[in-house]
Amino acid sequence: MPSTFAPVSDIQVPTDYVVGPGDRLNVQLYGNEPASYVLTVGRDGRINFPKLGPIMVSGMSFDRARATIEQRVNQQLIGSHVSVTMGDLRSIRVFVLGEAERPGSYTVSGLSTMTNALFVSGGVKKIGSLRKIELRRNGRLVTVLDLYDLLLHGDTSADQQLLPGDVIFIPPIGDTVSVYGAVRGQPSTNSSRKRPSSR
Repeated sequence: MPSTFAPVSDIQVPTDYVVGPGDRLNVQLYGNEPASYVLTVGRDGRINFPKLGPIMVSGMSFDRARATIEQRVNQQLIGSHVSVTMGDLRSIRVFVLGEAERPGSYTVSGLSTMTNALFVSGGVKKIGSLRKIELRRNGRLVTVLDLYDLLLHGDTSADQQLLPGDVIFIPPIGDTVSVYGAVRGQPSTNSSRKRPSSR
C-alpha cells in the first residue's frame, strides 16, 4: 500500500475548479450588514444563503459560482459587499481499472488528478501500458495520458483533474520486443557492419 499518499488539500484552488455537493464556501459580508458564513453545497447543488435563500452553484466553475453569489448580494443586499473563498473540499469516488496493481473504486480529494489516482491504486502493472492511460467520463474518452511525457520531460498537460464517477483505464502494453546480448548503439540498416561513428 502507498505510505506517502495524502489527499490534495493544501494547494490553491484553481478558478476552473468545478463546484459540487459537499464543497464548502467561506462567505464574508462587509458593509451595511457584516457577517461570516460557511455554506455547504447540498445534494441538490444549492447553498442556503441567509437572507438570500438558495443559490445554485453545483456544476459551475469556482470563478462563476463566486460571480453568481456576488451578483445576488449586490442585487438584494444594498450597501453590502461579499468575499467568497473555498473552504473544505469534497471527496469524490473514481474508478481505476485495467492493468492497475489494485483495480477498483477509490475516494480521492476533489482536486486530485489522474496521477494521484494511479498512485493510490498502486501504479501500473508490468504488463500495463504507460503510454495510453485513458480517462473516460460518462462513457466518453476525455484524454489519454502518456507517462513517458511526465517522467522524461515533466509534461503534466495531460494530467487531467478528476470528476466524480471518472474511470481511469490502463490497457495492456501490447506487443513488445526484447534485445539481449552485447548491444551497442543502434542496429545497422543493412547486412554489412558499419564503422562506429566518431560522434
